[in-house]
Amino acid sequence: MPKITKITQQKKLQERFNLFVDGKFEIGVDGKLIMKYDLSVGDEYTPELKHDLENDDRIEMAYSGLLNFIGFRERCEFEVHEWLYKKQYPDLEDELVQRLKDRNYLSDERFARLFIRDRVKIKGLGPIRLRHELSKKRIAKHIVEAEIESIRDEYSFDELATDQAQRKMKHIEKPTYKDKKRLWSFLQRRGFESSSINTALSQFTFIRDEEPNL
Repeated sequence: MPKITKITQQKKLQERFNLFVDGKFEIGVDGKLIMKYDLSVGDEYTPELKHDLENDDRIEMAYSGLLNFIGFRERCEFEVHEWLYKKQYPDLEDELVQRLKDRNYLSDERFARLFIRDRVKIKGLGPIRLRHELSKKRIAKHIVEAEIESIRDEYSFDELATDQAQRKMKHIEKPTYKDKKRLWSFLQRRGFESSSINTALSQFTFIRDEEPNL
């Protein structure tokens, strides 16, 4: 029966170790698996052990990659699913997503809260646009609505729409009905509701468009 003859720590990836069987390199594995299987020099290297090490190491490599992925910024569950499929780990989806949730590394509620705060505070987007963008992230509707209602206590969408309208019209001395139409479309694209747009437009007096000279 083949035996483990040497276990060495890798130089570049110190969390990983190399196993040598009968004097030859056999496999590199995550250090946690050395402890999990209580591996030491002289142990028999059975086909069952090889299979378990290869399978578990694939899981640990996928999980390590996921930690790097979510470490860059907050991620939602849909983005994690996309990453797993892209990296060809769809079979590990349930296990790894649950592991992230158990450690509170993954939360659609937290993602939606931070996403909305960022889009409102920095970009000044309205609730319709927020709903649309979060729906593309597959965030549950009840989560989106709860977080939008929560941020209304801190930010007034009427005021945000009015501020943006005033900046847009800053250099127009005599706004016309064409300007009104363009301003409505602009605020609509920004995701504001009709009530907020009407509030913003009420700050201006629009005049008839000049008739073209014949």
